[in-house]
Amino acid sequence: MMIAAVLSAWVQYAADGKPHVRALVTKTCPALTVDGASIAMTTRAPADVAHGFTEVVCEAIVPPDATHIAVGDHPLPAPARRADAVVVFGDTGCRMKAGEQQNCGDPENWPFPRIAQQIAAVHPNLVIDIGDYYYRENNCVPGVLGCVNYWGDTSSAWNADWFHPAAPIFAAAPLFLSRGNHEDCARGGPGWFRFLAPTATTVCPDPAGPSDGTPPYVVWIDGLDLIALDSASDASDSVVDPLRVAYYRRAFDTFSSLSGARPSNVWVVTHRPPYANANMAAVVHAAPSDLAVVTAVIAGHVHDFAALNLAGYPPLIVNGEGGDDLDDMADTQAFTAAQHFTFAAPAPFATKQFGFAVYRRQTDGWSISLRDPEGIERESCLLSIPSYRGPAQIVCS
Repeated sequence: MMIAAVLSAWVQYAADGKPHVRALVTKTCPALTVDGASIAMTTRAPADVAHGFTEVVCEAIVPPDATHIAVGDHPLPAPARRADAVVVFGDTGCRMKAGEQQNCGDPENWPFPRIAQQIAAVHPNLVIDIGDYYYRENNCVPGVLGCVNYWGDTSSAWNADWFHPAAPIFAAAPLFLSRGNHEDCARGGPGWFRFLAPTATTVCPDPAGPSDGTPPYVVWIDGLDLIALDSASDASDSVVDPLRVAYYRRAFDTFSSLSGARPSNVWVVTHRPPYANANMAAVVHAAPSDLAVVTAVIAGHVHDFAALNLAGYPPLIVNGEGGDDLDDMADTQAFTAAQHFTFAAPAPFATKQFGFAVYRRQTDGWSISLRDPEGIERESCLLSIPSYRGPAQIVCS
């Protein structure tokens, strides 16, 4: 039997709530070493050279109390036992689409590789990525560095946009991954389902209609409940689609049962900010009680950092500064106002600078340190939780 070279490996939480190890290899899936014991990895997806996917994707579930994990010569972090330090970021890929072009070889213009190194240096218990890993949709224009022929929903683009630059993160902490709109089935969906999807499904639904989305699931870590909401596949953020509204209504109706009766923080983690999306806003306006169990909504999609308090709803925190071209820092507020939500005090806060956020648990909530690509704090916030299941608010300075 050929011994496979391990090209990439990481730990991610899946829809069963358990930590899974995944690996990209050249040949047959290797064994996984867990606390001195050998665990067989199974083939999640074979190589598909005809469609540009050259690696074999392997997978194995690991015990939540595992301490030493390795795939070949790739040591991996243990599953999270605590949630004292959580890094949140997203929208990381290098934009290559028609006339929109970042310089992928310029660390000032596309800083995600530097950001990934600084995230690892924090030594977080858990890393949350709110989606949009794949951005290299067209070949780059002449004269731009580091991107020629690394494009399209193929292994080469996914390696360049995500697996290679994110390697320091993979070695530092387990992952909770959200699906972005760049991973819908018209763009990077085949790669998402093959590599990162939280279920056993490895291909896009055919046809991929308004119901495209993994049903919500929850991961529980040390009193922090993370509810995953797949918001990848809306045709528009501003135009209501009744079929998509029905999809979200079914999803939002599960939040209470997923959070259960535990006295904990409950974060809904999704890509599109629900209050800034016409389909989700229609559900929330009609049934605000669906969010009664939620402490905070963590999202991305808009390329800034934004913190919004809303009358009658849990606060929204947007973490979209991970590397792709930045948006104007008032955009999240404008999109939310357009969906007829009322802002509450403290007033909306936003910044426009590449980076990531470090959430640290405190007795009364979470401090949030906004870091730049060098890991230096530039702003800080407090997600204040007066009492569990009580109203929360976010204050930034």
